[in-house]
Amino acid sequence: MTIRVLHLAPHFGGGVGTVLRALIAESQRQGGHAHRLACLEAAAEPTRAWAGALGVQVIDRLHWDDTVLRAALGETDLVHLHWWHHPLLNALMHRSDLPLFRCVLWTHVNGHHPPQNFPLGIADYPDLLVLATPWSLKAPALVEPIARGTDIRVVRSSAGIPSMPLRADGLDGVTRVGYVGTVDPIKMHPDFVRLCLEADLPGRIVVAGGPGQEALRAAARAAGAEDRFEILGPIDDVPSLMSRLDVFAYPLSPHHYGTGEQVLLEAVAAGAAPVVLGTDNERSLLEHLSCGIMTESGAAFAHALRQLATDPARLSIERARCATAATTFSGLRETTADWHGIYSETMARAPAGHRMPDSRRHDPNPHELLLAACQGTELAPLYARLIAGDELGREDWGSLPWGCLSDTRGSCFHYCAFFDDPALERIAGALAPARCADARSDPPTRLGCQPRSGGAVDGPPGRSAAAFRGQTT
Repeated sequence: MTIRVLHLAPHFGGGVGTVLRALIAESQRQGGHAHRLACLEAAAEPTRAWAGALGVQVIDRLHWDDTVLRAALGETDLVHLHWWHHPLLNALMHRSDLPLFRCVLWTHVNGHHPPQNFPLGIADYPDLLVLATPWSLKAPALVEPIARGTDIRVVRSSAGIPSMPLRADGLDGVTRVGYVGTVDPIKMHPDFVRLCLEADLPGRIVVAGGPGQEALRAAARAAGAEDRFEILGPIDDVPSLMSRLDVFAYPLSPHHYGTGEQVLLEAVAAGAAPVVLGTDNERSLLEHLSCGIMTESGAAFAHALRQLATDPARLSIERARCATAATTFSGLRETTADWHGIYSETMARAPAGHRMPDSRRHDPNPHELLLAACQGTELAPLYARLIAGDELGREDWGSLPWGCLSDTRGSCFHYCAFFDDPALERIAGALAPARCADARSDPPTRLGCQPRSGGAVDGPPGRSAAAFRGQTT
């Protein structure tokens, strides 16, 4: 029997799309399953292109087309829900009027930090909750369901070890160090410049990615070290760059949301030895790969980075470990086999109703959805204060999670993009000044930052110019 799987998500861009594309292709190779994509938003052209190449149907804009949504839920054997905090997905999960369906939910964020924290009750929504990283088992919202014995699985989010170009070894004898990925303090460590300078590397550090490349350049200039970095911005050909690196420098924000870290797999495949400062998420992946150096502090990161850049023997050992991992890691086959097993197991259940257990109303207001999503975190009382007309105090500025100031990522601004709600507008109006330059160092009223019409302010959306610190002391 062929199992019909409906993959449901807000959209399938970014890392989620990369992983799902590989998963579906491998599932088709193994056989026994038919896949279909359902987007709550409009599907992007790249999604349509790769789905079309695989012969997979795409339906989209389901948030605004209830007839098609209901038909899709009724025509599938099970729903594979791809979860991160998104306003439209949150709204869907609070509905009580949907058809009965089988549901497995795969988390694509680690769930530890707002606004991408796991909401209370997430473990009770699907027939089976599946986490993308073992670190998520320690997320605050899962403490209680794990204590009462809820069945929660872990299937690593992985598109497998990719094929990479032959290494382009340099002729100058200088070890090449680089970072590839998100350039934004939501993911990259805000002290990236200082950490790299403390390593005192013999060559320039290459940085590829966005969207905060200009803020990073400003931080390098502030440190008097602009010539120590080659900041490229977003690039199209990541494999070619990876094949030119000897060491992959990967210091991350301790509050990032990531899970799969596909870029680490790409670095390993290219023979760029990873040096990582991050969380237990990255630690578990490097332990699984049996390669790379995981560090515990900024000082340890700088020391390890310099050691690999100046000790050819140590670098050779680490690159050999990467080569072994690249030839033995079977992440995609394992991931696909795990999902096939979960699909078969879920088929033994009868279709059922699914709704977040905290839903007290049949049709909650948009601001109630936002508050429900952040219950149990510091954001819930803050948002409640702002809805009541309170203003941000000095003590609030430095503690605001970066994601709360983003245009997306489950922020109030993200909700405002989809819903008209005066309470949401009050939150956005109070937070808008914090999106201006240097809002982290001084209350914005002292900086003369005024919101533009619509609540946005001048400066990079979703972060302040103080995001990357350029001080070297």
